[in-house]
Amino acid sequence: MLAAGQGRRLQPLTDNTPKTLLDVGGQAILEHILQALEANGYERVVVVTGFESEQIRDHCRSRESLEIEFVHSERFDSTNNIYSLWLARDDAQNGFTLINSDTLFPTKSLSKLQQHDGSALLVDPETEQTGEEMVVAFDGDNIETIGKDLDEGDAEYIGLSKFTAEDASVLFKHIGDFIEQDKVNGWYEGAFDLLFNDVSVGFVETDGPWIEIDTEEDLSKAKNICGRLTVE
Repeated sequence: MLAAGQGRRLQPLTDNTPKTLLDVGGQAILEHILQALEANGYERVVVVTGFESEQIRDHCRSRESLEIEFVHSERFDSTNNIYSLWLARDDAQNGFTLINSDTLFPTKSLSKLQQHDGSALLVDPETEQTGEEMVVAFDGDNIETIGKDLDEGDAEYIGLSKFTAEDASVLFKHIGDFIEQDKVNGWYEGAFDLLFNDVSVGFVETDGPWIEIDTEEDLSKAKNICGRLTVE
């Protein structure tokens, strides 16, 4: 789980609070995600922290059903999520599920992703595309490309994905190339796009409402629909 950023677009709410700890429906965004992981039988979570990392550690300390470990990014204020994911590479070599910590989603959608055979991204084909979304284009049952500047896309990537051990190895080779060139302020989807040329990565369509929380408008929407976000 990537939770290093501050969430500047949500200031002043995030002046002293990590975005993932903002309240939605009476509990933190992070809490919704942890409960979805527990409901799907996950046992171990690695959280990449940065801004106000101790607050995130404190929130996670009381959990007994999940083994939670932390990787800290000292460069959280000058890098983006590709660097955060790179820091977790040693914990992802046997295959992993990747979750952006500012995304709320139905628990059953995570279950569908978990049960998918092979690597896959969780996507929403119903999203209205405005140019801000991270869009994917399909090639049959697999993903052909990903980006915010695609002329035509088939769905929006919602910030959850999973990779087999074999595919994770290839992914981190591509991420390593970015890091070696000091391209640390980009999105990990840039490495995804290269990965799709090397291996077959499928997709799973989300069922039910979800939301990525970047702005106060997003936060308001999340509060309005939170009762349907992580049910069943």
